[in-house]
Amino acid sequence: MNDNKAVTKVVLTFFLIVAVFMGGFYLGKVDLQNSSGGSVNGDYTLTGDLKDQKGQVNVNLLWDVWSMIETEYINKDLNGQELLYGAVRGLVNGLKDPYTAFLTPDETRDYQSSNKGEFEGIGTTLRQEGDYVAIESPIDGYPAKKAGLEAGDIILKVNGEDMLSVSVFQVAGKIRGEAGTNVAISLFRQSSGKQFDVTITRQKIDIDNVSISKVEDGIYKIKIYKFTEESVQAFNAQWDKAVDEVRAGGAKGIIIDLRNNPGGYVNSVEYVLGDFMNNGATIFSEQDRNGNKTEHKVNRTGRLLTIPLVVMVNGGSASASEIFAGAMQDNGRSKIIGEKTVGKGVEQRLIPMPDGSTLQLVFQKWLTPKGTNITKEDPITPDTIVEDYNDQEKKALEDLHALVK
Repeated sequence: MNDNKAVTKVVLTFFLIVAVFMGGFYLGKVDLQNSSGGSVNGDYTLTGDLKDQKGQVNVNLLWDVWSMIETEYINKDLNGQELLYGAVRGLVNGLKDPYTAFLTPDETRDYQSSNKGEFEGIGTTLRQEGDYVAIESPIDGYPAKKAGLEAGDIILKVNGEDMLSVSVFQVAGKIRGEAGTNVAISLFRQSSGKQFDVTITRQKIDIDNVSISKVEDGIYKIKIYKFTEESVQAFNAQWDKAVDEVRAGGAKGIIIDLRNNPGGYVNSVEYVLGDFMNNGATIFSEQDRNGNKTEHKVNRTGRLLTIPLVVMVNGGSASASEIFAGAMQDNGRSKIIGEKTVGKGVEQRLIPMPDGSTLQLVFQKWLTPKGTNITKEDPITPDTIVEDYNDQEKKALEDLHALVK
């Protein structure tokens, strides 16, 4: 992947954007002001190409509805741009794909800030879950995690406002806010079948997406919060610093912590895997809509090839973190400890629009080295299931001790 290709969170990361399928439409240049009846109040004028029809789908229905809104809706003070964004969201929602969505220019800026780990909020990524939005990955050490939020919790209300049929990015916008302020959230926990309310104080989220801690002499834990930064190069540079530090410290064993990691750049997880596996090892494959496969192999000499390794995942580990765990598991390089992962085996492509909005469309799926497509029904299953968060670290350290000579 290049900088425009990510395996996300939505992530979002807050992290979910949109696909608009317009290939094959007949394009006819028209005067949309005349076609739609024009703007009643004169505040805006419709411009652009009319998409006539594709197969049996006559898209003039869109313009007929738009015209009716302009001539009949009780409130004449209409915002044409907001109507357009709403129409695009509706088109994308028709795909019923939790990993495709639409970002307005403001949401795009928020997304870019969150990639860099710099924003104010509660510290979690979100995902679509039916008609509601759910917690995907609460970031360790930040307000959402401290308040007890778990992956899979359904967000019912934010500050008393019903979140039914509200998009991921709109929910994210309502939760985010100035550090030091509170946000009240009503949630439903699917695992227990119970509804509960929390009030969380927002804070500035400013993290390095790669952090290192020395667990004991010769044993290091590398926590990867996300495989993103403002660019692939920026993330890879962070990773290089981490590698230099553990090598300088004489590392005898490493714990890779991918718990609550929502994913990130494919190129970055590929780069990280290259430090642990032999040149030529298959780490994953990509498959497009036509069934064409592209196999990805390590193409460099790794710097941590002989160091014993244990990987931790949980119910908040998604996408690129699942690529990492799947590659480790299928190649027999490391045992996986923790809980079953999210099951996001698709990739999205980021496409900037001229007005500053963004599309991110799911354009292919990825497969583990043994050919498994990770799904919600068939996620990464750890070699050792450990549900308690603290016990996961204890088990990882125990298993690593058995490997370190």
